[in-house]
Amino acid sequence: MLQQMPIVSVIVPAYKRPELLRKAILALFGQDLPKAHYEIIVVDSSPDGANVAVLQELQPSAPCSLRWFTKIPEGPGPSRSLGVEHARGEFIAFTDSDCQPTPTWLRAGLAAFAGGVGIVQGRTAPDPAVPRGVFTWYVSVDKETFIYECCNIFYRREALSQAGPFMANHFPTSEHPPGGEDVDIAWRVKRRGWTSRFAPDAVVYHEVVAISVRRWLVNEQLYIFPLLLRKFPELRRFCYRRYFYDRVQAYFVAAVVGLGLAAFHAAWLVLGLPYALLRGLEPSATLKGPLRLVRVPTYFARDALSFLVLAVGSVRFRCVLL
Repeated sequence: MLQQMPIVSVIVPAYKRPELLRKAILALFGQDLPKAHYEIIVVDSSPDGANVAVLQELQPSAPCSLRWFTKIPEGPGPSRSLGVEHARGEFIAFTDSDCQPTPTWLRAGLAAFAGGVGIVQGRTAPDPAVPRGVFTWYVSVDKETFIYECCNIFYRREALSQAGPFMANHFPTSEHPPGGEDVDIAWRVKRRGWTSRFAPDAVVYHEVVAISVRRWLVNEQLYIFPLLLRKFPELRRFCYRRYFYDRVQAYFVAAVVGLGLAAFHAAWLVLGLPYALLRGLEPSATLKGPLRLVRVPTYFARDALSFLVLAVGSVRFRCVLL
């Protein structure tokens, strides 16, 4: 008897973090879709065999097809492309090794496909069992975004085939690569006429990760956005006033200009008022009332470093985004 082909292939790129990979695979084992309807493909580019050892341990208890491949580190994009090459499903679901899909994830994501829909983005939330603080990092997506984060995304296989492979990462062995491959592939798919939908019931919980002060201060992922804007000028409409990454960065630049002009007349300091109010009045779990203004100098340093990362990216890729 011929083996039934899966409807959807779940692809998980992995680089180190074996215990997180274990949690992700166990969550995928718990999908409420019939087990013959999906397969799991892990592509590991770690420098050691820790992830493969986890997969070998888990395979005897796998309720669905579980396969894995190893390759050199090039970032998660090429790992996803290799997974697609070996996938058998009509649909491709992507998640990451630091994510735990909920049991109804696959069913809800597949249900959103219709007609010319080529991309379905699911909802991503921080792991509710882990406390969050200033020095923690996680992905949170509660509506369709222009980034189309691959921690929780579904593609029609035909759409991916038309778009071509994911791009490689500029810093493939970094613990925190700048990414951008998810934005790149999504907009290549959309340029070919495929539409997208958001599936709020296709939920993935993202690991809440403790981060260093340095990582909190420096958002290295901003570096790649000028390149993405050069490749996809239509993304300008998602930027604040088209040339700023967001409103915070625009207000920061105005504040810096005001500080410079204050050497000629103190009245120019008023240009920094929108920035001070924006940063000072943001919701805070630790500081209340006027004490929130204490955060402004710290965030000013952080936003200055973000400006520098964006400026370096703008020069490197010859496309202005501040």
